[in-house]
Amino acid sequence: MNKIIVYITVLAGILLLGACNLNEYPKFDDADAFVAFYGASFSVNEFEVDENNDTIIPTLRVPVRLTSLSGLPSTVGFEVIDGTAVAGRDFALKGGASVLNFDGNDPVRYIEFDVLPHIGEFTGDRVFSIALTSSGDVNMGGNDTVSVTILDQDHPLSAMLGKYTAVGTSLFNGPQSWVVTIDKDPDGDVGKVWITNFVVGGSSPSTPLYGLVDEDMTELMIPVGQTIALSSSFPSLLLSGFYGPDGEEPESEDYIPTGGNVTGIIEPGKITIQEWYGTEAFYEDGSSPGWFNILHPGVVLTKN
Repeated sequence: MNKIIVYITVLAGILLLGACNLNEYPKFDDADAFVAFYGASFSVNEFEVDENNDTIIPTLRVPVRLTSLSGLPSTVGFEVIDGTAVAGRDFALKGGASVLNFDGNDPVRYIEFDVLPHIGEFTGDRVFSIALTSSGDVNMGGNDTVSVTILDQDHPLSAMLGKYTAVGTSLFNGPQSWVVTIDKDPDGDVGKVWITNFVVGGSSPSTPLYGLVDEDMTELMIPVGQTIALSSSFPSLLLSGFYGPDGEEPESEDYIPTGGNVTGIIEPGKITIQEWYGTEAFYEDGSSPGWFNILHPGVVLTKN
């Protein structure tokens, strides 16, 4: 009986060893070498302004990587595909040649472009693409096309875009300070902005709020009822607010109804919020168990 147990144990070990060998990870060799873009998308500012108020025209460098064990050389071809950004009008390929030569020493090469800015003219963000067309002596990787965005710097609302330090008073927690970000509309609506972290302790980066700016660019209107955060405990967390003078606690009759707005007065370098506002939780039946935070009127956002 003991011999049978020993034989079975040895046999099981052999079978297990064989199974481990069969399930080893495949080894990479230069037959698998490939070339691909280093990322899926890139962006560059149309122009920049330095601390001396001088305009700087940037150069865009898009990296391409050849992955191999022994540093294989190869000549890789690519093409530039116009989109809303057009070659010769919005950008120019540096060097002129549509090939990259990998010599086996440096695995990364760059496709470089000069940006051709439209200073003082609002064009909106413009996009073009680059596609690898041939991989030479190696394989073509899966990431063979990349999108490039030239970010317009003449947006009508550019003065109010960016990061702000918010200072205000919470009804629950007293004085508060936090960071709010205001971004332009990705679809090109020049009267709309997107606001992240509007309520301290009650906002989610994945659910920014939109705000509308009047033609005079003096008032920011943020519609109530927007989803401001996500929670596994409540079906919805919404931006809500109260009308009413500063210093008095909000009353139910001052509740901002659907279609109303939390408003901000826009001045150079700052935005001052006029109403009580915060993040309110709701059940599926529309009832509310309470708020995550409520902020007093007079929250001031100061541009960083």
